[in-house]
Amino acid sequence: MNEQLRTDVLVLGGGTAGVMAAIAAAEEGVDVVLVERDSALGGVGVRAGIQNYYYGLTGGIQNRLDKSTRSFQKLWESKASGLLPDAKSAAISRLIERLGIRVVYEATVAEMIMEDRTVKGAVVESERDAIRIEARVTVDATGDGDAAYLAGAPYTLGREWDGCQHAYSLIPRFVDENNVVRNINYDVGWLDVTDPVDVSRAYRVGRRVVWRAGATPENAHYFVAGPQLGVREGRRIIGEFVLHQDDLLLDRRFDDAVMRCFAHHENHAYDYANESDLAQIWIGVLGKWKFLFGGDVPYRCLLPLGIEGLLVGCRALSQDHDCGNLFRMQRDMQKLGEVSGVAAAMCVRSNALPRQLDVKALQRALVTRGVLRESDLTRESSPWLTFTGETPEDRQRVIRNGVSPEDVHDIISYLGTEEESTALWWLWHFGEASVVPLLEAMRDAKGGRLRGIAFALGLLKREESIPCLASSFRNRESDKPNDLDRTMERWQSALVLLRRMGSDCVIDDVLERIRSERKSTTLLLYLHYLIAISDRLADARKADVRSAAQAVLAGADLGDDYALHGSGLSIPAAADTRSIKWSLDATAAYLLAMADGDGCRLLERYARDERGYVRTAASTLLERLKGAKGRG
Repeated sequence: MNEQLRTDVLVLGGGTAGVMAAIAAAEEGVDVVLVERDSALGGVGVRAGIQNYYYGLTGGIQNRLDKSTRSFQKLWESKASGLLPDAKSAAISRLIERLGIRVVYEATVAEMIMEDRTVKGAVVESERDAIRIEARVTVDATGDGDAAYLAGAPYTLGREWDGCQHAYSLIPRFVDENNVVRNINYDVGWLDVTDPVDVSRAYRVGRRVVWRAGATPENAHYFVAGPQLGVREGRRIIGEFVLHQDDLLLDRRFDDAVMRCFAHHENHAYDYANESDLAQIWIGVLGKWKFLFGGDVPYRCLLPLGIEGLLVGCRALSQDHDCGNLFRMQRDMQKLGEVSGVAAAMCVRSNALPRQLDVKALQRALVTRGVLRESDLTRESSPWLTFTGETPEDRQRVIRNGVSPEDVHDIISYLGTEEESTALWWLWHFGEASVVPLLEAMRDAKGGRLRGIAFALGLLKREESIPCLASSFRNRESDKPNDLDRTMERWQSALVLLRRMGSDCVIDDVLERIRSERKSTTLLLYLHYLIAISDRLADARKADVRSAAQAVLAGADLGDDYALHGSGLSIPAAADTRSIKWSLDATAAYLLAMADGDGCRLLERYARDERGYVRTAASTLLERLKGAKGRG
């Protein structure tokens, strides 16, 4: 180790958030060292070529930087949809240079300098040497929480069922007939971002399948693909507070709010049986994939649990998998970076550790910078889901004063109408207060209203809903809340609710259908239903379940029908692209093991698969089996 540096603020990662963190800290008057593993700054908006903003909120440094980027585009006489990545790179470089920020390129964080549980800087490795950088405050802007992980912070990775992370992209760019630079944000498949071998595989696959969804070298003249992966999810560091999707849906106000975010549950998955209960209900049952919402982000989400001297200023901050599908947009990540940079600088100036920082002073600084508004600090929570003709006050009153019987009866009146989805969410949110009024309304209800009441009771896991839900499933009721391809048909939604209750009332129907079903996403619904009830089945029934699981495993082409977001079915369903046979097999093997069959052997084989994300899934399910009932 030949070189040693000392600085006030060390920012690890010069991507979407890290650049803003470094700029903000420097503008606040402290010395900054910025470490970037790549050869250029800017992250996905520059290196991945994702030049169009998708939701998120404006404000702060990004407004100035975007204006500067557009000026560079004019100088180069280059037109682009969104912000030309090369112009944004130039704008970033000029601002970094003007502020005197020292940048260490092509260096990766290898070790955190620790004093007990306090971060004092980091050791980064370049091609030539290791550099020891001591800092008073460090910002983890690595995207995947690498610094916090190395410091020993707890974290989660991927979705709960199998650890699978959000699909990635490697996008091509082209010049259209009007001489405008554009990109196409195709999905390629999955990867485990914490596994460098799998990241390398993901690059190879992305470049091999760059032409897709009807594009060919003859009709799509790309001039670049990538060069950086578009990664949407990695580690999520567990902090002093974990932000959940319900916090945002209710627009819950936090006294330590440092910014707001805004988008929708933008998960590119279609295999919702593998996602959380909340995602299955929000997207599949209620059809709310495109519903826009957002809310406060507390300062505590930036503070990794049990670690001091470190701020998480990237998408790895403390939030759950569902919330992370919304809170990851470029605009919001740029604001998050600015928040962490300002906080780090204020810690330096006040000689305070991040947990000791005066959050009220931080909020005032963020208001001055345009990251927050004064009204953000005094407003009342304003839930996003409202009914036609309502004002925000109607929902605010319920949150402020608590739910009354009249509120429940009023919402029940929407069941069986076009606004049923919103009513179902509120009745679910009200919990036990909804039960008695729903049961009373059920006595005289018929048709669509009866079904709506049954769905509401099903969300609340009430057995009174079972006959109606079972009938919906058996009759294959096909209508659904909207035409989105992620929204489930009613019979599928009914099965989700029956699974959550652990009801075995449709086991015969599922066992019969599973043998002839070819659609992978529906097969996963069946498999998860059988998993939910498998531990309390009689031996004869377990034999039937084992036979059904083996039938799925025997389907050589099952899973090849899976369509990736934006890419459709045009990518060959090879093992390392869009096929989800690995997921079907892993889920069927798990079911086989739960039904006293030899499913572990297949999972152990998948745990040695060449694809890192498959290894992660298999290992996650094997670990889950150890904790399952009757398995130690």
